[in-house]
Amino acid sequence: MGVHHGQVLRILRDEGPQSRAILARRAGLSATTLTHVTAQLLADGSVAEVEPAASSGVGRPGLAIRLLPNAHHVAGVHIGAGLVQLTVTDLLGSPKAAASFEFALPDTSPEAVTARIADEIEKLKLLARTDHLLGVGVGVPGPVDAGQRTILASINTGWRNLPLAGMLERRTGLSVVLEHNVTAMAVAEARFGLGRGVPALLYVYLRSGLGAGLVVDGVPFRPGGGHGAVELGHIQISQDGPRCSCGNHGCLESYVNERVLMRALGLEGSAPADLLMQVENTDVWGPTLARLTDSLAIAISLLTPDLIVFGGHLADAPESLFAHLRKHLPPRVMPHMRDILRFERTGFGSQLGAIGGAAVALDHFFYSGARY
Repeated sequence: MGVHHGQVLRILRDEGPQSRAILARRAGLSATTLTHVTAQLLADGSVAEVEPAASSGVGRPGLAIRLLPNAHHVAGVHIGAGLVQLTVTDLLGSPKAAASFEFALPDTSPEAVTARIADEIEKLKLLARTDHLLGVGVGVPGPVDAGQRTILASINTGWRNLPLAGMLERRTGLSVVLEHNVTAMAVAEARFGLGRGVPALLYVYLRSGLGAGLVVDGVPFRPGGGHGAVELGHIQISQDGPRCSCGNHGCLESYVNERVLMRALGLEGSAPADLLMQVENTDVWGPTLARLTDSLAIAISLLTPDLIVFGGHLADAPESLFAHLRKHLPPRVMPHMRDILRFERTGFGSQLGAIGGAAVALDHFFYSGARY
């Protein structure tokens, strides 16, 4: 029965309050089955009956079913290279409390990071005024196994075959699911952001590295049968280029990452929020635009996204970057893509990584219907 609950909940999430008749038709359920499903959701407190919008029909229309966003909460965690962001959200991904902390690499052990995450989740529960979480979603800096339990390999942290889900479950007493962090961000954009209703969304993220996540018809793309991301940063654009962190030479990421761009500015330490604004005024800007355009043209031809959303430093990039892409990318992709392709900055801000973790948790523990 859980699959039917998930169908109904996803419709209410994406389309708002619905009558029972419309819910049954949209979910492909009989009236009897829908009655059983809605009765359980009402008893659980996940939904409520509300007066429908005014109707011109004869007689009093039946009550509509509405999702109650604050009925349940989840925790979302983003682990980056030396940075952890956390949030507690409602069922529509709206943050109720947030926190972050930094950790030193490679000196800080994953056990220490996990312990700190568990402590911060307890604090966030108090701030969010909830004593129960459905589970925790964690966006991690690397691919995870098909069961979404183990980090297979993280270049930026050096963690390999790390059973992070189990480690965090023992610390928190909560169910935990893992996802590649950029894929998790793409899921958040698809569920609650600019990608709602978009057939194919590509999310491109620049921080210490350059990655991308793809969601097609609401389903995250996970290459290789596992749970990785679109390796946009590891498209080779020069055979004799600098050595990349992946071991290859001339990858896009070896030219476009925080470390390289900071070096071009003569800066050290943490990257400024306006990193690309500053790079725009250097000789590095032209080659950076060209290399990014080359790689995106390849990705668009292979993945055919309708919308590309930019996050991290790219969300704060100068308008000249977007003007360049709008001018130079369409001629390099298939004709049918030229009129539909859009480029946008994420509207989530710096907390998207944590909201991405929460979106994965909501998919796994609530909108799948697995808890019913």
